[in-house]
Amino acid sequence: MAQHTLSHSVVLEVSADDIWEVSKQLDEILPALEPEYFTKSTFIDGIPGEPGSIRLVKPGPAVPHAGEWKERLDFFDEESKSSGYTIIGGDPRYNNVTSVIKCVASGKSSTEVTWTCTYEPVGDAPAPEHMKEGVVKVLKTLEKAVKSRQTLTHTETIDASPDAVWKAVHNLDNIVPKYLPDVFESATNISGQYYGKPGGIRIVKFGPAVPMAGELWERLDFSDDATKTMGVSTLKGDPRYPYLKTIKVVGPAAVEGTTDAVWTVTYIAAGNAGPPESHKHMYMQVCKVIGAELKANPEAYA
Repeated sequence: MAQHTLSHSVVLEVSADDIWEVSKQLDEILPALEPEYFTKSTFIDGIPGEPGSIRLVKPGPAVPHAGEWKERLDFFDEESKSSGYTIIGGDPRYNNVTSVIKCVASGKSSTEVTWTCTYEPVGDAPAPEHMKEGVVKVLKTLEKAVKSRQTLTHTETIDASPDAVWKAVHNLDNIVPKYLPDVFESATNISGQYYGKPGGIRIVKFGPAVPMAGELWERLDFSDDATKTMGVSTLKGDPRYPYLKTIKVVGPAAVEGTTDAVWTVTYIAAGNAGPPESHKHMYMQVCKVIGAELKANPEAYA
């Protein structure tokens, strides 16, 4: 059967870096910002964001005649800001449906996003214009997400050197459950080494003192020993914040031998959620735990 191609481009009034960054949280953002169109988008097989992983997509009531479908991620390329996926199941009028999306900067604060779909029509099925419309809706929702991002910053001062604090940060998975077992139950790596190469993913399980939290999936975006800076994205776990990206910076405080641990979170709040104060409070608890550990075992972090 002959392959057909349908392509469409949209210019978004946000930077290519920003639209690419929020697209990584697509599964959380779409149902939170546009529940009428996207009831659910969740990974059901594999590691989120890795080639071969499969997501299940359920449209909302504004798309009454569309059933659910699955998408397999074929590739996700940071350098070219492009990704490709294959639809599994879905509209029976089309076979072997694959799509490629590419983001190209068209200005300082604008991006041309091109969607190219290849498919095999069954019988005399028309071009899948409804798929194109769906992609445009996704892209416009991501543009809306970029424009709605906000930030919250907090600084904790720890009575220890920046070098010691930075070493303790890399041992948090062992330290925190020891000091706060009712708050943090465990942290398990599911992809790569979380405190090693960027891209590592872990699952943080909370204890009975945080009954509504359950677990968070976190991805290490970067970790720089020279500047003692770490970036982490919350992939899923708190529906109040479909996008939650944290940067932590460890540096000298005003008093010699002490450390300022600066926490800055960029977030998108769903509904009337407001700032992520609960996440800030959790960060404050972790900083207190680091201080207690360094006071109790200074030789281990010398």
